[in-house]
Amino acid sequence: MKVTVKVKHLVVSVLLVGAALSLLQFVVIPKLQVRAAVKDYEAGAPGGKKAMLAAIERAAVAKRLELIREYMIGYGEASPTRSFDVYAGPGSTMSISPQDGGESRVWSWEEKLPYLQEYVAEGPADSYLFGAANQLAQYYKGEGDSDRALAVLEKAEERGGSWRAKLALERAKLYADLGDSESAMRLVERLEAEPPSVNLDFSGEVTQLKAKLLVGQGRGEEALEAVERELRALEERVAKLKAEWPDKEDIVPAKLEELKPLREQLEKALDENGATVSGTVKRSDGTPMARVGVFLRRESDVHHSIVDGEPYQILTDAQGRYEFNNVIPGAYQLYLGLLFDQIDGWTWPTMNDDWIVVGGGDTLTENAVLRPLIDVKQPVDEAELTGPTVKFAWEPVEGASSYTLYGTIPIEGGTSSMAIRQGIAQSEIELSAEEIYETTAAYSYRDADGKLELDPTSVLGFSNPDLRYSWYVEAYDNDDRLITRSNGYRLNEETMGALPFFYLKERTLTAADRLMLDGRLDEALAEYKRAYEADSRDRHSLNMIARIYGAQASLARSEEPRTQAVPYLEALLQLAPGNRNILFELFDHYDKLGDRGKAEAYYERDLEAGGGKTNGYSQSRYAAFLMKARRTEEAIVQFREALERDRSHRFVGSYLAAELYAGASFGKVAELAAAYPERAPYKSGTPDWRKLVEALAAESEADKEAYGRLLKSALEAYLDGNSQAMDAVEAPAIRDFIAALRKVD
Repeated sequence: MKVTVKVKHLVVSVLLVGAALSLLQFVVIPKLQVRAAVKDYEAGAPGGKKAMLAAIERAAVAKRLELIREYMIGYGEASPTRSFDVYAGPGSTMSISPQDGGESRVWSWEEKLPYLQEYVAEGPADSYLFGAANQLAQYYKGEGDSDRALAVLEKAEERGGSWRAKLALERAKLYADLGDSESAMRLVERLEAEPPSVNLDFSGEVTQLKAKLLVGQGRGEEALEAVERELRALEERVAKLKAEWPDKEDIVPAKLEELKPLREQLEKALDENGATVSGTVKRSDGTPMARVGVFLRRESDVHHSIVDGEPYQILTDAQGRYEFNNVIPGAYQLYLGLLFDQIDGWTWPTMNDDWIVVGGGDTLTENAVLRPLIDVKQPVDEAELTGPTVKFAWEPVEGASSYTLYGTIPIEGGTSSMAIRQGIAQSEIELSAEEIYETTAAYSYRDADGKLELDPTSVLGFSNPDLRYSWYVEAYDNDDRLITRSNGYRLNEETMGALPFFYLKERTLTAADRLMLDGRLDEALAEYKRAYEADSRDRHSLNMIARIYGAQASLARSEEPRTQAVPYLEALLQLAPGNRNILFELFDHYDKLGDRGKAEAYYERDLEAGGGKTNGYSQSRYAAFLMKARRTEEAIVQFREALERDRSHRFVGSYLAAELYAGASFGKVAELAAAYPERAPYKSGTPDWRKLVEALAAESEADKEAYGRLLKSALEAYLDGNSQAMDAVEAPAIRDFIAALRKVD
């Protein structure tokens, strides 16, 4: 059969095929490539960032700016807080990026710099323009080019838009950081003269900066007046909005909560000037660390994650230097923001009690030094240990006087770590399997249809031969300050080293263990008791009976199950006489029970087992015990020693109560409260003990002799645990002091 195709039809067909191919090449395929790149990037898939960069490069202008906006600038409130994989501070490290083989979604400066510049030049005047300009300003400042940093903010501000005022405020902050308080204050005053922003937090942010500038000029009273004025204005605006929108949930601007602790800071430092806190961030080999985020965090902020509104945050320059000016006197902690590449194989050895106390006019230097992680030797790489002892070994650390060995248990939704042995003199130790089994592990819980129930894995602890455990070690110097540790970020073959995983196969699961793992706790408890009755030297059954009772006490918040555990703990102590966890638990039990003879005997045995050494918490608990026994002078000595060692000063309230009970003057006790301020990095609302004591002094003025008797009576009620008498106290200052004292733990 002959087929005839006209030339014009052939041409049309060719054109259609060409159009289809063009559509496929220039529209469909790029869209599919962008979709795939977005999916890989969001999932943290290997190569996801590279694919995203390629997609941005291929995209048309509008799509290109959209991708930069959504996946590179990322946040309208972009600041140094948004630019890192890891945030490290005293006693805590937090990662916001995927691990477990995933790729970081945080862009390095080398990757994102040209795209930020492009968005500032060509993007719309929106919140992302603010974010891009702000990040560029921080970058240029870190590079020592302050003129360019100011210019990029001013240029973005000139483009208009609703974020113009925010850009002006960032420029004012930059002037303040550069030490040009005059230019900063001019911008602040300009912003104050403008109509109020619809953003309730904005005027508070302006006031926050103004207060810093005023304190830097020695005008603390004006700073306090400005903050109080802004607090009143915010409260009035919130009240008005609530009246207009009665059905809306509570409206609480973030700045309202941030300005309250600032007011407290200013009240304590009315006559003091601003301070300077500066330093460097380096590795221990001397390598400076550029573009690290440095956050000087107020005492009122350290109990939550880092947020944009915190007043002191900056990037280090090429030499690893940073500097904060006009710092308001108070207590602070230093935090670092790091990319994975910066911390891979290294750690910053800070501790919970690393506080920076800033006084008026101070010039303080606070350097941060990252140190190499310790390499572990054994047990490693999922070794299966079947002998009665376990040898742990690691590379020695120069300058270390002792090590602490930790074990980690996998639990539902994470892991739980606890100290196995402290005060290890050498870089190796051989322990009995029994000691590891009897290491006190924290209890964990899980949600079961809205009801909290015990995770049995945490109760069995290190006694489960089917679980893969891990371990790590920390090195300390002669002053018990942390030098470095073995656990941290190890992200490539060079830094990975041996993996600290192992199995304890010395024992097998018993019938009671299996009941426990099935969640049948009552049946497991009965089976453990039967096993112990059959063999009075069955340490495992004794340990598990005590742990089940302890877990039940924790879950029920009742001391009754813990009381039932006591005879089993005492029997276990006969078989493991040096177990300090058991010794202190028994001290704690008999102290609460009021059996002072047994409590003191167990504390002394605990102290002896530790070679005469104990920690600040245990010593403070013993001091409180002495105080309740009316051995006040002994208690005061113990409290003083413990406060010097525990820089959180969590028991300072009890110490002050002991001094007052012993007859010390309010003036002396107020001085002691100022010398030992309580620091609590993981909770808010810690008492201001000096203020509480000063209130006692003021309240006593009417009749000091009668007031002294009233205070003594209230302290007697506290020492005796007489809740009814404590609740009946009518003098407001005494009532407040006793209320704070009852929360000391």
